[in-house]
Amino acid sequence: MNNENELIETSNQNLELKRSDLLTILCVLSFIGGGMGFLANILTYSYFGQLKEMFAGQDTVNFLGTEININMFLNVNPTLFLWQAVFSALSIIGAAIMWRLNKTGFHVYTIAQIILLMLPQIYISGLPFNWLELSLSLLFIYLYAKSLKIIEKK
Repeated sequence: MNNENELIETSNQNLELKRSDLLTILCVLSFIGGGMGFLANILTYSYFGQLKEMFAGQDTVNFLGTEININMFLNVNPTLFLWQAVFSALSIIGAAIMWRLNKTGFHVYTIAQIILLMLPQIYISGLPFNWLELSLSLLFIYLYAKSLKIIEKK
């Protein structure tokens, strides 16, 4: 009888937990952003040699009417892109865990975002800090934290 009561209580608790609209939107946006980041970084890492050859001898490229200095990009250690792909994947995993209403995902997501902010600073000397990326990461972390009330502890 006790096992049945525990099972009923667990079922009732799971029924009470429902993903909020905010959490759903945040997770979907994280899946999209993290997926695009993962894909871009894994492709850049995989084809870095060819990209370097293709742009060899050029200091700038014209992209949508804007001249972009690519010297910094061509001289970076390609493992930066591999690490960024790994932590983009961890970010997606964290969002997927939160999608299932598990608080552990918040911690995985937050750590991945912090490391993603630090990686370019470690690998590229003289790179100005990306304040927009920091602001977006902090906004998502803050909004995810507001959703923690409905996420169960595990």
